[in-house]
Amino acid sequence: MNVALLFRRAVLLLVFLSIAAFAASERSGWVLVIGGLLAVAATRITDGPRKRHLPAWAIRFGVFVGIGWGAVQFMARPSPDEAPRIVAYVVLGALLLKLWDRKTPSDWRQVMALSIVLVVASALASGDFLVGVLVIGYAVATIATTMLYHLHAGATRAEDDRRAAALRPGALAPMEAPHGAAPMRHLRRLAGAGVVLGIALSAMVFVMFPRESVLGGQSGNRQSGFRPDISLWSAGRVSLSSRVAMTVTLLDPRGAAGPLTLPLRLRGAVLDVYSGPDGKWRGNTTHAGDRSYQTGPAQGFQWFAAEARLERSNVWTQVVEMRSLASEHVFTAWLPLAVASEELRSFVLDPRTAEITEATAGIVGRPRSYSIRMQGYPSGALARAVAGATPSELAEFPVPEVRVIAERILADAGLVDLPDEDAIKADPQLKWVRQRRIAAMFQEYLSGAKFAYTTDLSAFRRVEGQDPIVLFMERYRFGHCEYFASAMVALCRSIGIEARVVTGYMATEYDTVSERYVIRESGAHAWAEVRTGEWQWGTFDPSPIAELLAIQQANRTWMDSFRWVFDPIEFAWNSQFASFDSRAQAELVERVGAGTRGTGEWIAEQSKELLDAANRWFRLGPAGALWLGLVGVTLAIATTAVWVVGGRARRVARELGAGNERFTRRIALGRDVAFYFDSLDALERAGCEKPRNCTPRMHVQALQRVNPAAGLAFAAVVDRFYEIRYGGMTPSRAQRAAADALIPPLRAALARG
Repeated sequence: MNVALLFRRAVLLLVFLSIAAFAASERSGWVLVIGGLLAVAATRITDGPRKRHLPAWAIRFGVFVGIGWGAVQFMARPSPDEAPRIVAYVVLGALLLKLWDRKTPSDWRQVMALSIVLVVASALASGDFLVGVLVIGYAVATIATTMLYHLHAGATRAEDDRRAAALRPGALAPMEAPHGAAPMRHLRRLAGAGVVLGIALSAMVFVMFPRESVLGGQSGNRQSGFRPDISLWSAGRVSLSSRVAMTVTLLDPRGAAGPLTLPLRLRGAVLDVYSGPDGKWRGNTTHAGDRSYQTGPAQGFQWFAAEARLERSNVWTQVVEMRSLASEHVFTAWLPLAVASEELRSFVLDPRTAEITEATAGIVGRPRSYSIRMQGYPSGALARAVAGATPSELAEFPVPEVRVIAERILADAGLVDLPDEDAIKADPQLKWVRQRRIAAMFQEYLSGAKFAYTTDLSAFRRVEGQDPIVLFMERYRFGHCEYFASAMVALCRSIGIEARVVTGYMATEYDTVSERYVIRESGAHAWAEVRTGEWQWGTFDPSPIAELLAIQQANRTWMDSFRWVFDPIEFAWNSQFASFDSRAQAELVERVGAGTRGTGEWIAEQSKELLDAANRWFRLGPAGALWLGLVGVTLAIATTAVWVVGGRARRVARELGAGNERFTRRIALGRDVAFYFDSLDALERAGCEKPRNCTPRMHVQALQRVNPAAGLAFAAVVDRFYEIRYGGMTPSRAQRAAADALIPPLRAALARG
């Protein structure tokens, strides 16, 4: 067993797993290819015959340059979402540089520590299933590699001690470490036990310390593409992954499936509160009046209002099948009228925004499928029935500079026949006409040639004291959908028109075979809703539609046809593990307790029924249960005895090469040479284990060189063993006792030596 070679391979495996985890979190194959090639090249060159290394000063200089680059990147984009990603890039560079250094035990520790930091940063940056699998695999490999490191470090120290001893006159070379199958077998057993213990402890820590997240169980800015909030200072928010988030079957009022002529927008979260200093949009969580609805198998649709149940015109049905996305938000295209699910679920409707969330995810996971009845252009009476309350007024936009921009745009547009205040006083319905026309003008202005749509925001620099929406409209004039939607809502709200931001998905890909929309993560989108009636809200999307369609089309690859194999597994990961929070923890504890009680009761009931059946069959009478219990205990003892005897027979076959002997012969041989096995156990406990490829006589000679008394005692044991194993001797009871008496002197000699 070459410990040094095995250890180097194990460290290289750790490096590969850490690079792969980071590449998976970034969803970049180039990171894996380039990082893997550099790691292999460094390992081959530094461990090759010539052992080429980089100078220490060059490695330190490269590390300092990487740290400086990371500091500059973080100052340019000071976001908690970006910090793990930047740290991972810096650590990856330091790790690849460190592989070119000379390898002392201290250097190996640094390489392992850097790989651990890289894996942790990758896990913080993404909660994807593939990243989770790589992290788990890395943790398992780390346990075995740590054990190999201690062996390697010990061998290195022993080698240094032998070199130092060789310089002193009269120094004796220490006994060589045993080589062969036995040390490797013991190492595998120890590593296996460590892996099992590590997984058990990790599972315990995972259950005891749940993941708390304001995102409803979603972690990482790249997990699903959809986010129920917006941070305009975060440059890493747009996901261009082609992974399928969900599929949607759209049924018209006649029940026929088919696509729309326009893109299908699925509302997920409604954001109407803006924080200027932070550049963040969030939903209003201080309102009341939410209504809960329970669904389950064969319960049908749960209607949000009696008027909605009676509505028969223009009612569409949307059937959602979740794939890789696991979210508590329910996605619906238009005003929801009812919800249904074949799973036991509790859905909550916010009547103020018509936003639906799932309230009972817990350990049972997020909903896999649900259906929504909805209407695209509801009447005021129907919208009022669903809302059930007077709509609340939205506050004016808190950034004064936006009002100046809005008034300038409105003046340059020169809208004619726009209802003024006097006309609105005479006919209040003209207020909604005015708001629709102004909103349409803002939409046309933002989607015009003055603004560019892009997902690369590396040049969108933060300016102290400036609002990101103002910077978008006045300085940079480029951004993605969140900036376009934010700008339109800000322009409307600054002049008194109520508007809000909506995040969700835009579906453009329709599968004609399965007759359903395929929504990918790259379809995550944000748009605006403007109040166009006392109870109605209209959809306005200022993002250039041509650029959005081009981006979604570019993300489709030949691998998409195989995503159906991987998506269900990833949904289970996101639903059961990534969303494990305190609510799931409480439900898990309750279920385990109920399951434990139920299992105990079931075992007791089944045992009683079995005993009663045996009594009736054998007609044993009142003492039958006691008799059967004694029989069970006897059978358990007999089974244990057979297992012990079988274990002795297996050891005889393994240690003495007696695998071709009959089972009875192996049992007898194991009884006759039991003293020899005791001597091998004593040698192993003393650190003088006999290698498998070494004969007993050879090991006697090796043992006599380091411990003459132990060698002499073991020689007597070997002589008796040879007589029995190869001389055809069948020892009597007295001879077996005499052989057993050879073991205590051997143990005493080993203890002294």
